[in-house]
Formats: sequence, C-alpha cells, structure tokens
Amino acid sequence: MTEIAAHRGGALLWPENSRLAFENATRLAVEQVEFDVHFSADRQLVVIHDATLDRTTDGSGPVCEQSWDTLSRLVVRGTGGQRLLLLDEAIEIFRPTPIALRIELKPGPGRVPYPGLAAAVIETLRRTNMLERSIITSFQLGSVHDAAAAARLVWLVTPDVQTDIGVAGLCALAHGAGVPTLGLRANRLDAAIAAEVRAAGLGIGAWAVNDAATITRMLDLAVDAFTTDRPDLALALRAARG
Repeated sequence: MTEIAAHRGGALLWPENSRLAFENATRLAVEQVEFDVHFSADRQLVVIHDATLDRTTDGSGPVCEQSWDTLSRLVVRGTGGQRLLLLDEAIEIFRPTPIALRIELKPGPGRVPYPGLAAAVIETLRRTNMLERSIITSFQLGSVHDAAAAARLVWLVTPDVQTDIGVAGLCALAHGAGVPTLGLRANRLDAAIAAEVRAAGLGIGAWAVNDAATITRMLDLAVDAFTTDRPDLALALRAARG
C-alpha cells in the first residue's frame, strides 16, 4: 500500500510545522508526518521549514542566528499564539500514535549544510526510542548519507538535478551513498521512471502531491509513499479505491 505523509503536518489545512497542525494530523489515518529541522544558534533542533523566520513567524532573520530562548518567544503565524517546536516536542505529540516521523534535514542560509545536524537528529531519535519509527530525508545526498544510522532514508531529488544527472545517474549515486529510496517531484515521475528506479533495486516515492489528479496518479503508480499538503484528500481518494 502506498503510504501517505502529511507534509509539514498538512500545510494546506493548518499552519505548517505547528503544534496545531501536528495535533490535527494525529487524528488522521496517515502513515507518516513530514516536518523539517534546523539548528538554532545554540544547536537546538528547531522544527521549521525555512532557513529564515520571516515567512512563518513574527520573527525575522536566519533561524541559526537566534538562540532557542529567543526563538521560543516567537509566534507561528495563524496559530493564535503558538510558538515554534523543538524536535523533542514534535516527537512527544506523535509518540502515542502509530504515525512514523518523516524528518527532512534542512540546510542553513545559502543552502550550506549544518555540520552535525544528521548526528544530532539521530541521537535525539535514539534517546527517545523513536529511531525505528523515523524516516530521514534531504535534498542534499550527503546529509542523507550522514544519517545512515536511521532505519529508512530517502534522497529527495529536485527536477533540475533529475534533468542534469538522469534517472540512471540518480540511482547510481543513491547506491553509492547507501540510500535505498528516491523521492522525485510528482510531475517528473511516470510509469517508465518508476520502473527504472525499481529495476535498479531502489524504492520510489514522490513529493508535491497536492491535487486529486496527482494523488490519483501516484496511487496508480503504487509509489512507496508520497508527501501531501492535503492528507485528508489523499486519504479519501485512497479509501475510495478500496
């Protein structure tokens, strides 16, 4: 069965990566919840998508230039006053559920990887006994490779990288890095590409799966998993197929 991941908790339903989104996502029959982590200035693992604060909070500037004490006082837009979460806090929201954590390792400003981010995330998951219930993803292959201790790894691939390298090249790089699954943008994934990836011995997933037609197409391709900002719609369409 194709697994459904609530992207940023369900970003077209609730404020992304927020407690509100995550608590609502726990009530859905999704298999996974996707969210992002950055380092703060004092190396706390902060759940936020962007490298900067401006779009989703009432703060501004790079996440990594602020201490957690400062970040914890910011309000996530649209939540009615809720603050940012730490990875530990997101874990505790989902611990009572069967939902797996799909954690994207984000780079800092200028798309420069944070040294030690993968190791810090793995240590937190191990300490909280959630490592076996987690999937680690990144658009940066080196970051995924750094998280090799995780039970499940996914290299997310942008359309430009897919064009430049080709599917065979992607598969070769993934094998070389010990990463078992590719995640392609849905509009760059068809039956022939899915078959090529599977023939190379890799799993295949999709991202940016947000409308009914795209969701249906990914279900038809029987991808391993996809992330969606509309997990409610994805669940309804999957259930309708029996």
